[in-house]
This record gives sequence, structure tokens and C-alpha cells, in this order.
Amino acid sequence: MRIQRDGEVREKGMFMCCTLYVRKDFGVVYASEWYYRYVEGNSYLPLTELIEPEDAAYLKEAIQEMTAPVEVYTTFSNHKGSSRNVYLRVEPSDRTEDGHPVYEVTILDVLDLERRRNQLEDNVLKYRYFMTIDTSYYFEYTVDRNRIVVYKYVNERSVTVADEDLDAFVEEYTKDKDASSKLVDQMNAFSSHLKNESRFFEMEFTGEEDGQYGTCGVRGGLYSQDKNVVAGIFSPNRINIKEAYYLTEAAKDAGTGLLNKKAATEYAIEKLAEAGDRTMWVIVMDIDDFKNVNDTYGHLFGDEVIRAVADTLRGTVSQRGIVGRFGGDEFFVLLEKVGNREDLKTLLKTIVKQLAVAFDPKFKLTTSIGVSQYPTDGSSFEELFGKADKALYIAKEKGKNRHIIYEEDLHGAYTTDSMKTQSMAYAMSVEQRRDKLIELMSSLYLQGVRYVTEQPEVQKNLRDLFDLDGLTIYTDGGGKTICRSGNYMRDPADMRELLQEESYRKLFSEQGIFVVSTLKMLKAADEQAFQMATEQEIGASVQCMSCRDEKPCILVSFDVFNRNRKWSNSDIELLGLIGTCIGRMLML
Repeated sequence: MRIQRDGEVREKGMFMCCTLYVRKDFGVVYASEWYYRYVEGNSYLPLTELIEPEDAAYLKEAIQEMTAPVEVYTTFSNHKGSSRNVYLRVEPSDRTEDGHPVYEVTILDVLDLERRRNQLEDNVLKYRYFMTIDTSYYFEYTVDRNRIVVYKYVNERSVTVADEDLDAFVEEYTKDKDASSKLVDQMNAFSSHLKNESRFFEMEFTGEEDGQYGTCGVRGGLYSQDKNVVAGIFSPNRINIKEAYYLTEAAKDAGTGLLNKKAATEYAIEKLAEAGDRTMWVIVMDIDDFKNVNDTYGHLFGDEVIRAVADTLRGTVSQRGIVGRFGGDEFFVLLEKVGNREDLKTLLKTIVKQLAVAFDPKFKLTTSIGVSQYPTDGSSFEELFGKADKALYIAKEKGKNRHIIYEEDLHGAYTTDSMKTQSMAYAMSVEQRRDKLIELMSSLYLQGVRYVTEQPEVQKNLRDLFDLDGLTIYTDGGGKTICRSGNYMRDPADMRELLQEESYRKLFSEQGIFVVSTLKMLKAADEQAFQMATEQEIGASVQCMSCRDEKPCILVSFDVFNRNRKWSNSDIELLGLIGTCIGRMLML
């Protein structure tokens, strides 16, 4: 069957990827079947007669003194009404014809490469899934290194069980056995198959251990002659070898297929102990307001949300680490192959963005995430998990829907007692914040705006409540400062000129609120405001403007220094309420 695409005649399902060998004059010595099928009766033509003339001239010149591969993108035609855009590579080979060298040519159809890549990727994911649900172990033996690697698939990723010298591997499994033991003979026979590069072998281990009798079938053979690799499968009827708990069927969480808490913890402890100086990341994550999801949409939908998070984590983390479910809506990740902070942030951003639209338009799914780094933050699982958990609580306290990477200078030292205090504090924080805001608003109403402007302790409490570095209140259209709380590095700027600019005032909402999350965002919005914030070392802010007769009178600025701030909706709403209240009271 033929289909038309971009003016070209193509055979449906026929992917062009072929290898051929040519003489120095580009006459074809032999080629793969596809080539002959495509060019049909023109197979006698030299390859250079089937491509663009200018590319043919380039290849003819290049082949005269060829020592390294040459590549071109060209049009390949069979002179029978069909042509393809192809990548063509010519390189020296170790083959000859009548003692004369011949050259290897690879031809790839450019337009079909993406389809082929997607097919291969789908196959890889499919086979990883099959290997995950199988109980078999896989092995690869490299002959010239005498090294065997044994692995099993868990959560669709390879987990290494052994990676060592073959003789040491055999000795490990026979060291406690009598020399006449059947297992010793079997292991020696297995070793002989590997070392002799048997093209195919099949055998069975049988034996008794701890009073139980079991068998394990083995099939394998020479996988790659060029690389001298022997590969195969262990298929135990009952696994008698001492395997880690995280490799057993019992290690899987029933609801998601992820590792359960015990298995993920065991795996993390083992891998951290082997990590040396290699960077790893411990990540603790939970779903924001998951109880509300269950209460609003029901527990069946809640289970669907849990599975969606699990699938997203598993797919994104992939071969770079393992994912576990610690119960309820809490998840755990150990990243083993993400070397720097920028790559970590990119991965976290990918997860967050994908989850945010997973249930659109029903609701926006958000998560809070805490992260610690090995070996910077510690070497033991307990310490690293504790610091990641501490960072998670901080993420919650800051309004959720964010990640926090633990830093002792910023987040304080970790102790077991401090975490108990912090977890209790978080459980009470929503209630406490509400009570403190009620107290603040009541005192403002009873005592007037001087309750804030003239009491440093109240200002500090307000800053602590919202994790602010500074608070400034401007009057007289931005020309006078009546309150300046926090360790600002410079005197307050004169805001009159800026507030008189219509372009800047348009940045405020109808409620008179302007939110700055990053300086980059501010620079794009207003260059002058960006310059002033930079000079003041303000990285983010929530500003509340109060006007009389449509002219700015009061500006209340809640600031953080030298850092970005992802303001939560509740922070913006509450700070806006406080700032507007202060502004209106000052205009009375």
C-alpha cells in the first residue's frame, strides 16, 4: 500500500534504514534487502547516481583520501518516481573485494526517524514493564573483564543485585558448601559456560537450604560476539538465594505498584552506603489538601489522584532513581543519577507542571516537596530523610505548592526534637495564623494604625507570620516613609515619580495589589521599578496601593530580600487585606 506525503511516494510501514558496501567508484558491492527493493532495476547504478549531484561530487572527492567518516543530508531517488530525504554516512570498513577496500554506507530516512524513535521508546517502556512484573533475574557476563552483573527490574528500572568478578561471585554462593556439594558443581558448570562463551546453554540449580528444597532454571548464551558478552536469565521456581526485601513481590505498594515504605527505606539505606562521593537527593513529597480532595470528590477519585502522582513520579524519575509510597498521600524518591541542583530543579518543575494539569479543569493538583542532598546534608538515611522532611514542613508553612531544598543556614539545624516541635507547629499553624490575624486586625481597629507603625514587636511578628524580610509604609504619594521594619541595606527610595507613572499603576489589580515574584518578572513589567528594587536588594514583594481621587496616596510594601518568592494565594489575599486596611486608615 502506498501513501502520499509531502509530494513523495512512500510505502506504508516501510522504514528506510539500510547498510551497503561500495567500491571507491561508489559501485555497490552488496547491500541490505531494503536497498534492492527500493531501487529495483537500478541497483546496477553507482550510489552517486541516485543522490543530488553536488552531494555526489562531494562524496567522490572525500572518498579518495578517506580516513574518517563523512556525512551528508541529501535526496535519495530510485529514478522510478520515488525519492526520500536521507542522512547518508560513508566510512572506511575492514572489508575488501578482490583485495581492494570497500566502504560502509549507512542510509537513514530523515522523515521516518522520529516515528522510529517513538516506536523504539514505546518498546523499551513495554519491555521494562514486562520485566518488572516478572520474577526473573537477568545476568550479563563480559568475557574480557571476567565480570558478571546480575539485576532485576523494580518499578520499571534496573536494580543491580551483583556486579563483581565472576570467580568472586561463584565463591560467594559456594563458600559454605562442601566441595562435593551439588551446588558447587552447578556453579562451576555455570562459570564454565560463561568463560567459554557458550552460544547457548540451559541448566538448573537444585538444592536444599534452611530445610527447604528449591530449583532455579538458567538459560543463556553469547549475546554479542564483537563485545564478548554472554547474557541470560535466572528463573527461580522459588527464590532460595538471599535477596533483598525490595526485590520481592511483597515490597510493592498494592495501590500504586511503587515500593512500599519498608522496601524504599531498605533500598535507600543500601544505596547511600555505597554512594561514596556521588551526589544523591532524598525527596519527600505529599499532596496539598488531599483530605479536601477526598471530601469533595470521594475516596475513589482520591485513589485515582494517588495513582496519577505515582505514575508521574515513576515516568519522570525513570532510570535515575526509585520511587516509593510511604502511605496515604506521602511519596518518597531517591535520585541516584541527578548530579547538580539545576537538573534537580528541572526534574521537580517537570513533575509539578505535569501534575498541575493532570485533572484540569476539575481542579489543580499541587504538591509540597522537601529535598536534602547526599553527602552535603549527611550520610545516613535517617538524617537525610529528617532534613528532607523538615524542608517539606517549611514548604507547607510557606503556603504549599512549592519545593524547598534544605540548607542549614536558611532553615536551621535538624534535630529529632526540632522536627517534633515543627510538625506540631505546622499542625497548629493554620489555626494560629488565623488567631494572630484576628488579633492584628482587632488591634488596628481599636488602637489605630500606630499599633503597627510605632511598635517594632508587632512589625516583627507580622514579618515572622508571613516569612518577610522587610515592611515599608509610604505616605504622601510615596514621598514619605512612616514605617521601615527589617534589615534593609539602603534608605527608602522616593516612590513619587514611579507612582505617578500610569504604566506602573496599571500593574496593580482593581483591589490595588501588585505581586512581584522575581526580579526578572519585574524587569519585564517596568524597568524603573526593576532598577529601584535592585538598588534596594528586594527580590520579591507584595505591594498594596491606596488612592484618593484616583491618585496614589499610600503604598504598603511587604518585601523579601535577594531571593525569589512564590507567593501562595492565601499570602497574597491576607497581605492585601492588611495593606489595604492600613492604607485606608491612614487616609482617614
